[in-house]
Amino acid sequence: MKQYVHILLKFRILILVCIVIITAIFGYYAREMRTDNSIEIWLSKNDKDLEYYKTFLKNFGDEEFFIVAFSAPDIFTKDSIQYINAIAEKLKVLEGVTGVISLADVFKDKITSPVFKEKIQTQQGRSVMNVFKQQLLADAGYQNTIVSKNGKTTAIIATIQCAGPESRKQLISKVKKALDEMPVGPMDTKQKKRNYHLAGPSVVNVELDQMSKKDMDKFTPLMFALSIIVLGCLFRNFSGVIIPLLTVGVCIIWITGCFVLFGQTMNMIANMLLPLTFIIALSASIHLISHYYHESKVSIRKEDAICQALRQVGIPILMTTITTAIGFVSLATSSIPPVFITGLFMSGCALLTFIISMTFIPILLSFVPSFTVAYPGNKASARNDSARHPDGERGIGLLLLRLSRLMARHKALILSCVLGMGLFFAWGISKLQIESDLMASFPAKSQIARDTAYIEKRLMGLLPVEIVAETTNGMSILQPNLLNNLVGLQRYLRKIPEVTGSTSIANYIQKTHQIVNHDNPRYYSIPDTQKEATDYLKMASVYGDKYIHCLYTQDYTDARISVRMKQVGSNRYQSVIRSIKEYIRKHLDTTALSWHITGIVPLLINVQDNILRSEIQSFSLAFFLTFLSTAVVLKSFKIGLICIIPNLLPGTITLGLMGFTGMKLDAATIMIASIALGISVDNTIHIFYRFKNELSVDGDYSKAVCRTLQGAGKTALFTSLSAAFGFMVFSFSSFKPVQYFGVLTSVTMINAIVSDLFISPCCLLLFKPRF
Repeated sequence: MKQYVHILLKFRILILVCIVIITAIFGYYAREMRTDNSIEIWLSKNDKDLEYYKTFLKNFGDEEFFIVAFSAPDIFTKDSIQYINAIAEKLKVLEGVTGVISLADVFKDKITSPVFKEKIQTQQGRSVMNVFKQQLLADAGYQNTIVSKNGKTTAIIATIQCAGPESRKQLISKVKKALDEMPVGPMDTKQKKRNYHLAGPSVVNVELDQMSKKDMDKFTPLMFALSIIVLGCLFRNFSGVIIPLLTVGVCIIWITGCFVLFGQTMNMIANMLLPLTFIIALSASIHLISHYYHESKVSIRKEDAICQALRQVGIPILMTTITTAIGFVSLATSSIPPVFITGLFMSGCALLTFIISMTFIPILLSFVPSFTVAYPGNKASARNDSARHPDGERGIGLLLLRLSRLMARHKALILSCVLGMGLFFAWGISKLQIESDLMASFPAKSQIARDTAYIEKRLMGLLPVEIVAETTNGMSILQPNLLNNLVGLQRYLRKIPEVTGSTSIANYIQKTHQIVNHDNPRYYSIPDTQKEATDYLKMASVYGDKYIHCLYTQDYTDARISVRMKQVGSNRYQSVIRSIKEYIRKHLDTTALSWHITGIVPLLINVQDNILRSEIQSFSLAFFLTFLSTAVVLKSFKIGLICIIPNLLPGTITLGLMGFTGMKLDAATIMIASIALGISVDNTIHIFYRFKNELSVDGDYSKAVCRTLQGAGKTALFTSLSAAFGFMVFSFSSFKPVQYFGVLTSVTMINAIVSDLFISPCCLLLFKPRF
């Protein structure tokens, strides 16, 4: 170690320049960091559901969409139709838009159809617009899609095809720009304010990324600012504040730069990478600086003080690095790409942070003038403290001293209370609900939440589900008995409260059958022969329905039911899908027809549930590997088992609080458990390793615990408080995932340090392990 420090300090300027240059390079690339939570990134190439979805798109065309909705006292006017047509035409020319359906398009199609012309002739004296309005509002196929039941709200539905997440973001940006550039028209309010509502799965996806990135960018500087205040209060000198923050900054820039260079983007899982880097780097910095201040009291030469600090803290920091890396490697067992990538980078993050800490911090400390070290443990402070207290301690040191004596006397009672607390919060875990709900992430007053609620209340649900019926042996789906299966399923779908509508070729065939028979409602049914059904399907476009082609394949072997549901959480969605599958199994033909449920949103919800299962399995493996590696590095299986006790409580309390408060466990919040494990294990290793050294002095367990808490315990407290207060600023975010991240991370860190300061010493005193 002495040789390492000598070489390090001899070439400190060169090494420092290299670090600055590398940081600048990584910083340049870090600026290009992007956030992407789109469906594409979550699916593995071998995913069978994804393969079927690609086949679906090939057979039927695109199903991803967005909706622009307007309301007015009367939308059936010439000016309103022209205004809607102008917007629709603007959207049609945007790259990525594959189709647009609007009230204007339906109007142009209808007035040229023979049936409509016949209606006009039989209703002389009425305007074309009034006849169109009457016909459209009476048509169930257009109600709650193109127009609301009361005829005061209309929607422009655009189907899109995006090459990737960036093209989707660019498209939605162009859509908003096109809408904002439209002149004020008859669909707008009396205050001359544009009155459109934009929503749909594509818009939600883009808003999710933008709001997440906006709040993280907004609160991250505040996190650093609050950490500065806490570090200043604790260390009470400039170097004790600036060195940890510089180290944390360098580590974050390096990790972010590497992440970008490897072509990765941030997502709800990868977002945990930076806070983990912050915590690991901060912990290593504070432990090294604290020991340097302690050694500087007795060492004449600065190089000796640095050498002793590295010798005392380097090994436990290496141990925490190994256990953290091994723990997060378990995430790499996941088949979900973002979880796999995040696991690898978290492991690499721990190793990279160790390398930076063991080089950058000693170099920075070498530039600190000796007279600036005013840490509360220097010689002057020690003399003043001894006058205040016989043990030479005051403030936090005195508090930890009294705490160690309390635990020595009541260790069994404290552990019993901890056991009771653990059981209480374990009961809270039993109340925890596992659910993914994208719309619940947005504040109720956000534009996307208000637009979604507006459209779902007046028009249709914005959760698309596609049900595909495939015939076996190449039969035609237009056989009356097969078409009646579609009719029966759609009749069942209307009974589900969350389903606002469904469309299939059966609807068009039934409507055409009715029109051919003088618009008699009795004939709104499937005809008796396949030939009639085929003829009616071909006639549908003649009667002004040109969008039927996307509901069946050209060879008539497959047909789809396009369903619209209201936004629901994954639990209710899964319940609805199960009920649909059960109805199909019991009441429909599953011999001549095979049924599939697909779509971009069903895929996303299924993936989120897979993420939860994958992370639970990975965390279990991480928990096992972490403590196995702890037992190896501490050379005692018994000590590894003892380490489990204080590290079970932080995660238990956090998850229990989530259960009691009604917070849902989703793909983002479950990562807090991994952070809890990483934080608490690091502090536990530092405390156990320091205890091992202190015990070797006199063999007295009580005195060893006392000295351990005043050394490693105090430093661990500094680390946890600095990070906890720093992350607490994220709790003020209005974006739910960021808010929960801030609250849960802060609570977890407080739980972790309380657990390490109380439970670890009690376990050491009660079980008295031999090192």
